[in-house]
Amino acid sequence: MIFATLEHILTHISFSIISIVILIHLMNLLVYEIEGLHNSSEKGMIATFFSITGFLVIRWISSGHFPLSNLYESLIFLSWSLSIIHMIPYLGNHKNDLSAITAPSAIFTQGFATSGLSTEMHQPAILVPALQSQWLMMHVSMMLLSYAALLCGSLLSVALIVITFQKRLLSSHFKIFTNIN
Repeated sequence: MIFATLEHILTHISFSIISIVILIHLMNLLVYEIEGLHNSSEKGMIATFFSITGFLVIRWISSGHFPLSNLYESLIFLSWSLSIIHMIPYLGNHKNDLSAITAPSAIFTQGFATSGLSTEMHQPAILVPALQSQWLMMHVSMMLLSYAALLCGSLLSVALIVITFQKRLLSSHFKIFTNIN
């Protein structure tokens, strides 16, 4: 019972923190970039990482197996993987533009896991015989980490296409405007 309460608290803490991080990014995008807000969004993603890590550890202890046995646990692990991908560039140079991709992806993934799935799926279950192997931890965790990397790469490529198209569109409008005058 105490494990379920801790899991519930940690998922809501991480979801709340990442919601605040998204709001900070929107404020920086719409108004102007405030250095203190940027640092607080990075600290928020780190706090989200630790709260999801706490959730996964508590789930592992309470269920007795690595928490990747159902869709709910897999989506929470995917959100955790996105926060890891977010922190890697930040630890290297303390400037992270990847958060415009990783923070919304993590909040949508975690939001769907906590709100979109039925409450029966939130309960830890006994592993089916096919998953009672050491490969569960190695294979499935690496697969979900690669899904997170694929998601970030795909979203970055879409963002590059949009930015390139927007630049071409603006430059063609500028040429038309200068030819008229």
